[in-house]
Amino acid sequence: MNEYELMTILHPRLTADELAAAVAAVEAQVAAQGGEMISTDVWGRRRLAYPINGSMDGNYVLMTLRLPAPGASPLEAWLIISEPVLRHLLIRGIIPYQGRGRDDDRDRDRDRDDRDDRRDDRDDHADRDRDDRDHVAPVAVLDRADAPEEEPAAAATEDERSGE
Repeated sequence: MNEYELMTILHPRLTADELAAAVAAVEAQVAAQGGEMISTDVWGRRRLAYPINGSMDGNYVLMTLRLPAPGASPLEAWLIISEPVLRHLLIRGIIPYQGRGRDDDRDRDRDRDDRDDRRDDRDDHADRDRDDRDHVAPVAVLDRADAPEEEPAAAATEDERSGE
C-alpha cells in the first residue's frame, strides 16, 4: 500500500454539517477502495487565487491516507464527479510538516544563491555575453594641478558679446 496526500477544495456554500458529511464521504470512498485514513486536517474556508465555478472561496481539507495503487484511479474519478469537490490533488508520498512559518521560508529563499548551481564556464561564453555598447572606455581624470586655468576675463567677454 502506498501513502498519499489528498488536498481537496470543497464548495464554500456547504454548512458545517454538510462539510463534515462531504469529508466523511471522501473517507468512505477511500475505505471502499481498500485504503485507510491516516489523518484529516480541515483548514477551513480560504480565498482562492482565481474563481472556480463562480466561487472565490473554498473549504480546504488535507487528508493523508494509505491506499493500494489500483485504488487511486477510481478515487480520483469519484472526486472529479463529486458535486461538493471544486478541485483536488492526490500525490503519492507524504511530505512531513516541519512547522515553519512564512518568515522562515523567506529567510531560506534569501540565503539561497542560484548562481552556485551554474557551471563555471563563463570564459567560454564571454564573447556572446559581452556587448561592446555596454562597456565605456575609462576617461582620464586630470589632477587639479594639471588642469588648465580658465581666464575669467575671457568668460566675461563672451557673456558681454552674447548679451549685446
